[in-house]
Amino acid sequence: MKSSMGIINRIKSLFSGEKREMRFTPAAIVTYAGSIPLSERGAMGLSVVYRCVELISNSVAQLPICIYDHTKRRVDNDLSYIVNERPNGTINRYDFIKLLVSSMILRGNAYAIIEREGTTVRGLRYVNPDTVTIRTILSEDTGVVLEKYYQIGGKVYEAVNVLHLVNFTYDGINGVSTLQHALNSLTIAQDSEATARSFFSGGCNLGGTLTVQGALDEKQKKDLGKSWMDALSTHGGRPQGVIVLEGGMEYKPISVNPQEAQLLESRKYNVVDLCRFFGVSPTKVFDLSKSSYSTIEAEALSFLSDTLQPILSKIECELQSKLLSDEQRREWDIKFDTTQLLRTDKGSLASYFSTLFNIGVLSQNEIRSMIDLQPIENGDKHYIQVNLSTNGADGAAE
Repeated sequence: MKSSMGIINRIKSLFSGEKREMRFTPAAIVTYAGSIPLSERGAMGLSVVYRCVELISNSVAQLPICIYDHTKRRVDNDLSYIVNERPNGTINRYDFIKLLVSSMILRGNAYAIIEREGTTVRGLRYVNPDTVTIRTILSEDTGVVLEKYYQIGGKVYEAVNVLHLVNFTYDGINGVSTLQHALNSLTIAQDSEATARSFFSGGCNLGGTLTVQGALDEKQKKDLGKSWMDALSTHGGRPQGVIVLEGGMEYKPISVNPQEAQLLESRKYNVVDLCRFFGVSPTKVFDLSKSSYSTIEAEALSFLSDTLQPILSKIECELQSKLLSDEQRREWDIKFDTTQLLRTDKGSLASYFSTLFNIGVLSQNEIRSMIDLQPIENGDKHYIQVNLSTNGADGAAE
């Protein structure tokens, strides 16, 4: 691999030779149209956003990452230990994958430096997207990306030495946060929560007017307003007992109450609307208003195929292309073991293993290994059912 200085010299040489253009692109974009700042920490204060991010990142992080050879047997080597046990000396694999997936969703991009000794991978280290700038070298004639580098702090890394998980992207280089696309929905949801908090913190009191008989000067108006507010603030804005109105005074509310503003309905809709952006069923975030056992079971499978599988494939492709050499890619595959998602559903797990055992796909010991049991004697044999045959066989009618 080239050193950082060699890379920089190579970049400089491009300007004096062929006609090319270099563009410097910030990797972490945290603004949307009109340069409106969007805080991922603020968005995570919404229960539906927190639950969606936690659900997706935890689901991916719990899956083992396995290296298989061309015979589909697991490879046990230093690289498999790094990707499936401990990426580096400061973090375990679960937290590392969870951090990458959360960063990809909330920030649009997730980065990890690949530490090598020669061509051997020795570790993976997460990098804060705020410290990363993507440098692209484009063809002046066509604008096609010819080369890509990552500037992290004061160092420049070749693309092959940086894992880069991209969320949705418009240019194939920079990822766009899910929060940026959901900005309008997030704003409405945050406003709904703020309205509810303000309403309940004020003792469910509404704004209004005090009407009196006759005219009041400015001092009388101020004194009357102050006495009314003092009465309300006696119990921290939550009046208890009775407020006495004197001299023909009358109170008329002028605020829209929560029922008229459909506050509860809006908060329920916010859950469904935000779930669309994350690709998560509302039942997964504990909105059970329109659910049944059959729909929950079907949506669990949908979550794996529609939400998780694209993320898993994205990570697999990045690990495959960055961690394996050309020769290793012809012999090995890096894959997630998705059977772990069925371990909490004993009925589905039993049906899954039973089907694969009966058609000779898995042996008893292979199944026992997947559920953390010791192998048994003669358990490596594969069996198939033989109670079916073709027409005409063994004297059957043709």
